[in-house]
Amino acid sequence: MIELISKSSNFTRMLGSLFTRVFSSQDTILLSGELGAGKTTFISGIAEGFGLKENLSSPSFTILNIYRISGKKKLVHADFYRLNTIDEILNAGIEDYLYDRNSYVCIEWGDTIREYLMVNFLEIRFNYCLENNEEDLSTGSKDIFNGIQTVSGTEQKRQILFESANRYWNKKLELFNHMLLKIKKY
Repeated sequence: MIELISKSSNFTRMLGSLFTRVFSSQDTILLSGELGAGKTTFISGIAEGFGLKENLSSPSFTILNIYRISGKKKLVHADFYRLNTIDEILNAGIEDYLYDRNSYVCIEWGDTIREYLMVNFLEIRFNYCLENNEEDLSTGSKDIFNGIQTVSGTEQKRQILFESANRYWNKKLELFNHMLLKIKKY
């Protein structure tokens, strides 16, 4: 498990961009958290990390948004907030992408599908912070990514938890954590 604190949407976006270094095609991540906690912002960072210039928005009404990365590779952004049953989720067409070797799958509000997935997945949880005692990678007035400002008087800190229940993602999280520690040293 990796636990981070984000002080800004810029930091959350840059974290998503860095995450693309361990995110492979045919990987699936489930993102959870309250409305406005940073799920779509993190996925926007993933899109930026893959070189996409499009402005991502949550597919709350369309359920699935598909973005072409290069060649046959695609970023799949699903939002199951409005879906209540596994049948509704499967009817949305997510299975076409879960087992596709060219898809990078990001699912917001994926709690309902978790038990039905036959692929290894990573859970990323976004929580509003109530206390200031967690380790903070974005301390100071500058972000660890490219000097981007991290503290805004109007933004609330978020705790971001990366949790895995399988060896595949445990290895990837070790690599991601190593990347974070290298960046923190600079």
